[in-house]
Amino acid sequence: MPARASHLPHHRERVALQMLHIRGELNSAELYPTGATTLTKMMDKGWVVRTQSGYRITEAGSVALKAKVPADYDKKR
Repeated sequence: MPARASHLPHHRERVALQMLHIRGELNSAELYPTGATTLTKMMDKGWVVRTQSGYRITEAGSVALKAKVPADYDKKR
């Protein structure tokens, strides 16, 4: 199975980005099932930033959330 392109969020990343997009700033417990490792990787990608009270989506995170998965992606797997 080919790896998903790094600019496309996988399921847990997408769930976290959707929650942050809707609700604004959330702490790590509110972002379940997204764990600490996934949040760190999302920060490395520039999709979220850590704040004093939790995490916030960035402009790059909004772009990643809106990115379309290619129609033939599932056919390659």
